[in-house]
Amino acid sequence: MSTNVTPELLEGLVPLRELTGEALSELARCAELEDLPAKTALFKKGSTDEWTRYVLSGEVVLVDGPGSQASTVVGMGDGAVATQPLGLEQPHATHALARTDVRLIRIPRQRIEQALEESRLPDYDVAEVEAESSSEQMFYGLIQDLMEDRLELPSMPDIAVRVREAVSDPDCGAPEVAKIVQADPSVAARLMQAANSALFAGQSAADNLTAAIVRLGLRNVRELVMAVTMREVFKAKNPLLNKRMVEVWMHSTLIAAISSVLAKKLKGFDSERGLLAGLVHDIGVVPMVANAAEYPDMVSDPAKLEATINAYRGQVGSMILRRWNFPDDMVDAATEAENWERDHDGQADYADLVIAAQLQSMAGTSDAAKVPSLEQIPAYNRLGLAEIGITESEPVLEEAREEIAEVQRFLMGK
Repeated sequence: MSTNVTPELLEGLVPLRELTGEALSELARCAELEDLPAKTALFKKGSTDEWTRYVLSGEVVLVDGPGSQASTVVGMGDGAVATQPLGLEQPHATHALARTDVRLIRIPRQRIEQALEESRLPDYDVAEVEAESSSEQMFYGLIQDLMEDRLELPSMPDIAVRVREAVSDPDCGAPEVAKIVQADPSVAARLMQAANSALFAGQSAADNLTAAIVRLGLRNVRELVMAVTMREVFKAKNPLLNKRMVEVWMHSTLIAAISSVLAKKLKGFDSERGLLAGLVHDIGVVPMVANAAEYPDMVSDPAKLEATINAYRGQVGSMILRRWNFPDDMVDAATEAENWERDHDGQADYADLVIAAQLQSMAGTSDAAKVPSLEQIPAYNRLGLAEIGITESEPVLEEAREEIAEVQRFLMGK
């Protein structure tokens, strides 16, 4: 793909295609490439800026208001720049959100206006893609609400926020964290349980909360507090939908437990961090289930709700975790959790761990026929599962069933 903007990239764009070659060359010299990660807001409705943009690669979603039509602008790289301009007329008439990682061409709007002064600015149509299905309506509605700060994303539990802030403060130690945790007796009890469990620490007993925190370590306490308070996030007001939310929670605790056990066996992974990655990998399902009551056909047709979840769980999950300021490895775990063929050049990460844990959880079930076998996926070799004796016929699920069950009971407060 080009690393600079050439006149050839501009010559087919609206309204630049009406300009002479000399004028295009002038614009190319002042044009810039702009790379933005997925979920970045390009601009908000009613705002102004100095740029007109074109999508070179990736997808940008344009949304206006509730019930309105939505447009998706797609660029396919060199030779296939989306011809539709973004921001030629301002203030902006819509919100614009990068649905994927995007590369944009941006040109100062005034320079375009100057180049067009001697030519009639042609009319052009925005190719609007109406969100015809309730699945699309829900997704675009979630984006619209996110852009206008109306989206009721799950809130990170308050005590988890306070513990995370304390752990990040170099002046805070175990006594200070203990004072925060003591405000929630149930969380304090769970940390004592963890500290005195062979799953997370040692065999000798910790007889007070500060000692328990010292034994676990501040970083592990941060992950465990987040994990044990997550249950309150998985709730829905509609009884039928709440049943589905309980299923999501149960699945998440199972994947968290398997991820935690796998992490213990693998180099470069933390058990508690694996636990958290597994627990939040399906967090994107939460607002979709919670908002499904606004779409009666989704309540009456569970298959339609499941199709929506499968299509958008990763994208919505990344929105939530970025809002919670989670690190990239946790965001990747949510985004890539269902991407069985995921391959990358780096070292094994928590997304690989969660993918493997999910396939492990399906072993011996009817769902196993719907997904690749564990040994066929790139994550299998990258994690080095064969080196620790984990195969399709000898899954960790069988080897450590009781340990996995114990971790799951811990998460559920049993």
